[in-house]
Amino acid sequence: MIEELEQLMEEAVSLAGIYSEEWTNRYPSDPGITILENLSALHFVQREAAAQVTEDARIRLLKLAGFMPQEPQNARLAVELAQKGPLSFPKHQKFYVDDVCFETEGGIREIQGRLLGVYVKGKDGFHEVKELKEGVPLNARPFGSYPAAGDAVYFLFDELPRGRNVGVRLYAEVRTSGNRNPFSEGEPVDFARMQWSCLTSRGHENIVFQDDTHGFLQSGGIVLWIDTDRLVKEQVGSRKGYMLCCRIVEAAYDRPPEIEAVYGPLFFLLQRDTQSFSVNFKGGEDIRIWPVYPEETFLFVYVKEQGRRDYVRYTESAGPGSEEVRGRHYEQRKMEDGRIQIRFLDRRHGFSPTEEENAVIVICCNREMMLHRELGVLEGWENQKFDLPPGGGTDAKALRIGVRRPDTEENAGCMFFRPGADKRDSVYYTYDDGSGQICIHDAGAYTGCHVFLADYALSVWDGGNIRFGNELISAGGNEGVHVRNPVKGRAGRAWESVKDIRKRFLQDLIRPVSAVTEKDYKVLAMQTPGLCIRKVSAYYEERRDQICVVVMAGTEESFPRLSPLYRRQIERYLDRRKILTAKVTVKDPTYTRVDVYVTVSVRDRERWDIKKARQEIAKELDDRRNDREIGQMISFDRLSGRIRACPGTGHILELKTVPAGVPGRLIRPGTDIPIPPDAACYPGEIVIREE
Repeated sequence: MIEELEQLMEEAVSLAGIYSEEWTNRYPSDPGITILENLSALHFVQREAAAQVTEDARIRLLKLAGFMPQEPQNARLAVELAQKGPLSFPKHQKFYVDDVCFETEGGIREIQGRLLGVYVKGKDGFHEVKELKEGVPLNARPFGSYPAAGDAVYFLFDELPRGRNVGVRLYAEVRTSGNRNPFSEGEPVDFARMQWSCLTSRGHENIVFQDDTHGFLQSGGIVLWIDTDRLVKEQVGSRKGYMLCCRIVEAAYDRPPEIEAVYGPLFFLLQRDTQSFSVNFKGGEDIRIWPVYPEETFLFVYVKEQGRRDYVRYTESAGPGSEEVRGRHYEQRKMEDGRIQIRFLDRRHGFSPTEEENAVIVICCNREMMLHRELGVLEGWENQKFDLPPGGGTDAKALRIGVRRPDTEENAGCMFFRPGADKRDSVYYTYDDGSGQICIHDAGAYTGCHVFLADYALSVWDGGNIRFGNELISAGGNEGVHVRNPVKGRAGRAWESVKDIRKRFLQDLIRPVSAVTEKDYKVLAMQTPGLCIRKVSAYYEERRDQICVVVMAGTEESFPRLSPLYRRQIERYLDRRKILTAKVTVKDPTYTRVDVYVTVSVRDRERWDIKKARQEIAKELDDRRNDREIGQMISFDRLSGRIRACPGTGHILELKTVPAGVPGRLIRPGTDIPIPPDAACYPGEIVIREE
């Protein structure tokens, strides 16, 4: 730093004579030199300060460019029972794999059943798709190689979750083509329209369903909304169970679906460890709560009484005879099914909930939260901060605080608020992931109130991204139950750092969002959602004043052609992103046959393999399978290099390549051969002469 300042000072002194020829005394004792030293130091400090951009400033700059920090996301697992059901689980039921905690988002009722088999139906009855049996590492095409309307596949389950309008969740693991683009909700494409049905006591009925596989073209979940109480079992060979049918109504597949495995019935677990949660009840409603913690569960009961806006805490009665004591009390008892029932005692004196929704709030805490739930007192000044309990990353989506007025204990009114709530008549606060604190921006009318935690949960975020095939064991609530995650879950992520936001920003800069250059058209057409695209080339056709986009579809045809659906999707995708005045044509490649005549001196007859040489030439010229671009000239060096690399090959005495439709004047031995910009080559006659 001193050296840089001295260098800056030397530059200033050297320029002094230019601005004032009378300035001859440049010794340190001169007042002018002292002024230059001060100005140089000020300039240096300002330059250093300007180069230092704080993290907060970087985030604000990225926000101006439309890049907000991505919020943390909990990992999610789809699991199945590893033991016989039916089994039910309350909300926040804990499941553990090693030390990582997962829990249910909502209550799960009577989950049961397993997939007995997958079948197709022929003229002589049902036939099992044996490739989908557990342990057989093969892929199956249940609709055949040419799916058509009317084709169907059947799934047989021994049992299903019971109830009315039950969401039966399946997961289909699909073998996806390596060049199929991800599907997008904003750019929908339908290769097939399906209909699910089942046999009920009223006959065969259609099922309302949600399909995230897009007709078994990508791995994903399928939810079937069924009145399972009315299902009827069917006999299929030696097995009997509930048969669910998936039938194609309309089909325009580019590639036939290939299924690797089907799992179900499934239910979801969220990677989160809730240590305190609140349950709301309507006034007069029967209050029953599942204790979900492996250790003791502590309860806090808050009631909204007639004529009050806030809530009053009720305390548990002392025991028998307490009904005669006037006051805000409740009685709790454990029921046969393990739930805790709460009844209010002094209703005759008006100490009971009003007949409204959410008139009763019951907060359930574990032992750890009992030590840390009280945070402090709202002082009223801006940006007051409270430390949250230690032990991990706070899940802000599950966070809620309560504020208690400093009245007498039995009459203290309480209110509850979530982060970022409306500033009007509330406590406005946010959670800072970096410091692990909540910041009170505006206490409103609640200055002097005590703050406590009502809802609180921890998450390990991306630490919950576990592989499939794990076995998890429940603890607390319905404990000792084994489940497994047969498929990969949804990944979790921590709060996005400035470095990660900047990385997304830089990636977005190089990703075209509108088509201007030929390269833009090529990249955009290549990423059309939902399509299998092998190659794309784009060029300007001056004679017609238009952009030609040449697309080779990634289908199984020998010479892939664009179907009407493909052409429509690509044109629609490009039309939304091109310049308004641009004329764009989407077309198939012109498949160009290439004949090769080569004379080779064989050096080693024992190792020489003419069949291998012919295969290498074919690979180099077959643009349907190699990595050469559409319209790229045929390279003499690459072709001759492949021939020379064959075992036993000596010198290449003659090599002539003749693409169909290319003028003879452009074909010169030993040189690269240009081909039309829309041409995709394929091997024709290959003649090899040996010497």
